[in-house]
Amino acid sequence: SNIFVCGFYRSNKFCDIDKFLDYMSECMSKLNNKKVIWIGDINIDQNNINNLAYRKLDLVMKSHNLVQTIQGITRIAKRGEKITSTTIDVVMTNCYSDFSSCAVLDERIGDHQAIKCEIEFKVKKAPKYEKIRIRNHCTKNVDRFRNFLNNHDFSPVLTCNEVESAANSLNDDLNKYYNDFFPYKDIRKHPDFIHNPSKELLKAIKLKNKLYKKFKRKLDKVQQYTPNCNTCNCCIRCTNRNKAWDEYKVQRNLVTKLSKQSKRHNVVEDLKEKSSKNDLKGIWKTIKLASNISNNTQDNNKCTVTAEDM
Repeated sequence: SNIFVCGFYRSNKFCDIDKFLDYMSECMSKLNNKKVIWIGDINIDQNNINNLAYRKLDLVMKSHNLVQTIQGITRIAKRGEKITSTTIDVVMTNCYSDFSSCAVLDERIGDHQAIKCEIEFKVKKAPKYEKIRIRNHCTKNVDRFRNFLNNHDFSPVLTCNEVESAANSLNDDLNKYYNDFFPYKDIRKHPDFIHNPSKELLKAIKLKNKLYKKFKRKLDKVQQYTPNCNTCNCCIRCTNRNKAWDEYKVQRNLVTKLSKQSKRHNVVEDLKEKSSKNDLKGIWKTIKLASNISNNTQDNNKCTVTAEDM
């Protein structure tokens, strides 16, 4: 749940304690028992419990289920020959159970000690990739839709006497069937240009996935065959499985190589484009993005750019 944080400073000269407490009560009433943290300099010594201002503050805090969590000395001042030690910097909250710690630090801000409170809460991690929703126009769905249209009976539309009614009926039917055969699906979208794959890479990925499915089929045959050969690597089933795995490994390594080539090519092309426009800020941004690409790739055909090309 949300926690509202209020930072404040109350001056003894310009803000009477009664006025401040009225404002504090008004804020708590508007928040309607939500989690709140009041942090700041209230200029009321929390160690002087006999002080009238302290008693008024304590009464208001109790009425709103607030507790004051700072216990140490927050200000040491010299007045003439007298040195005073007070606790006037406070943290007041109604969600103390969410605190992991609350303390006075050694660091100073003017003549005050800094104060700190730590809260335990979970923050949702931002997704690495943006998700977008598209229609699933895979080959399988297209073939199913084509077969359906070839075998579907359109006689109600064809026999309709009114053109407008026939058009509306046909449009409604096609929209319904389109939603049935091509449902939505969520895909991940890379936020930058570097990961835009080339056509060659997409084709290689498709073949890699196909070879992996082939390997899984061969593996299932080995596991389901009885009697079990205990992975003898001699029978025809084990031989076919090993062959399918070797084909998949070669294609997988090719995809990795093409992926790195594609990223480097995109970086070079973007640098050329931004250099032609003298976009120095864009160039440094591209270099920062490209710094995550491994430089250890053994690639004889990698894209390079020289100063003359820029």
